[in-house]
Amino acid sequence: MKKRKIPKRKLLVAVEPDLTPLIDCVFMLLIFFMVTTVFIKTKGLMVDLPKATAAEQAPGKDINVVIEKDGTLVINGEKVAWSKLDEALKTAKENLKSTNVVIQADRQIKHKLVVKVVDSAKGQGIEGIVFATEIGAK
Repeated sequence: MKKRKIPKRKLLVAVEPDLTPLIDCVFMLLIFFMVTTVFIKTKGLMVDLPKATAAEQAPGKDINVVIEKDGTLVINGEKVAWSKLDEALKTAKENLKSTNVVIQADRQIKHKLVVKVVDSAKGQGIEGIVFATEIGAK
């Protein structure tokens, strides 16, 4: 009589990839990017803003008009001659599709310059005019 071979049962082993090396690599990359990141301070104009007791931050993209201490006019980061104020506001309004202006005027400038910007903005159909101030006046 022949011996009958009994098949051995195959052991099924659950094969799962080891995620530990992958997680280690991800954390190493995270640390690398955190250490090598360069933070750039954006250029800003130094304007001494007046203080306000109650203020809210305006959302969205607005037309930024800065009047520096020496009377220099800057619209959205570009110096503009006072004679071209109307054209610059019109162009900024069309480019940003915004009807809001934020005026950042140094506290020591003459008010007639601010009034000139407000009048020009109204003449261009700009509806919202906001004056930037520092929060926390005493």
